[in-house]
Amino acid sequence: MVQRLTRKDLFELVWSEPMKNLSVRFGISDVALKKTCARAAIPTPDRGYWAKREAGKSAYQPSFSERPPGMDDEVVVGGGGNYWYQEWSKEDLLAPLPQPPEFHEPIEAVRQRISKLVGKLSVPRDVRDWHHTIERLLKEDEKRREKQLATGYSWDAPLFQMTFERRRLCILNTVLLAAARMNGRPTVSRDARSIHLTFYQQHVGIRLARTKEHTRRGYGATKPDESNDTKLSFSILQSLSSENERISWQDDDKGKLESRITEIAVELILTGELQHRESALRRYQWRVKRKAELEEEERKRKLEAERRERERLKRLEQARIDRLLKDAVAFQQAGVIRRYVEAIRLAYECTSPSGTEPFERWSKWALAEADRIDPAMGGAFLRAMRDEDDAEKTKTTTDNLSV
Repeated sequence: MVQRLTRKDLFELVWSEPMKNLSVRFGISDVALKKTCARAAIPTPDRGYWAKREAGKSAYQPSFSERPPGMDDEVVVGGGGNYWYQEWSKEDLLAPLPQPPEFHEPIEAVRQRISKLVGKLSVPRDVRDWHHTIERLLKEDEKRREKQLATGYSWDAPLFQMTFERRRLCILNTVLLAAARMNGRPTVSRDARSIHLTFYQQHVGIRLARTKEHTRRGYGATKPDESNDTKLSFSILQSLSSENERISWQDDDKGKLESRITEIAVELILTGELQHRESALRRYQWRVKRKAELEEEERKRKLEAERRERERLKRLEQARIDRLLKDAVAFQQAGVIRRYVEAIRLAYECTSPSGTEPFERWSKWALAEADRIDPAMGGAFLRAMRDEDDAEKTKTTTDNLSV
């Protein structure tokens, strides 16, 4: 019983009746419904809310909140917690199109909302509060360091011991902590080179590397002589599979990345919202295009069906004409045979009046053949007409079922 609702509609539903009653309508448990609301940033009534209402007491109900950046305005209820894209049927796609996606909150207002929540950021030299993702990388790096000291081998050397790499982690750590305030969930490779953040249904790719480091061979390794003076760039990519940059910052004469960390974090979170809006418009444009394609396919199908029907009727009419001509010829042949038999009878009676038995056998056979080929005998032409009508009705019924 998967259903799609807007956040506003679901918010009004969960505050209109108890969750246990409402969940039955969706075919799920009240716990599952509450989790669905949590994923959509929709507050739900606490346990004592409905008891207070029934007792006539006042109960607090929060106001409906704006959609977080990157979140879809549609909520899937009963989808097992997965983000479910609707499988459009042909009938759905041919139905009247909905209104194009509209975003009532200007993008600049979204940016200001993010800025207010993020606040002013800084990159501390001595980090005390590591994001759990960075903390995991540092613990793994410490294991590599201990293993190297124990074995003396260098092929699995620590990755983040150098000043430059520590600086990268400090900048990345500040960004991840800021993104976490807007539900940003990071995915970071073991060397912190491949990075993307997920804001609900949107995945934002970033690159934090040496300036002009990325070449056709990939990311270059950190050089031993690199220091904190090595120039660094921070890029937000067009998409996860693209190397094209949507926006980029780098160390320059105006200052280092650390001095722009607030702007970087805000734009990173805002990119989740921009991607959501771009995706919503693309889905709508795809639906418009697909509907036009289906309508054109339907038009061609009807034209082809009409052409086949005209050809069928033409063949049927020609077959009836051919049968008519064939029956007319057979009718003439039957008449000729009968006249011939009568003529022979007259001639035979004159020449052989006493021995008519052989002639009678022959004439009986000949007249039977005339009756056999005569379409007028026994209503044969009527049976042929009925067969044609039955064939026409069967063909019409088959065509209707196929349509």
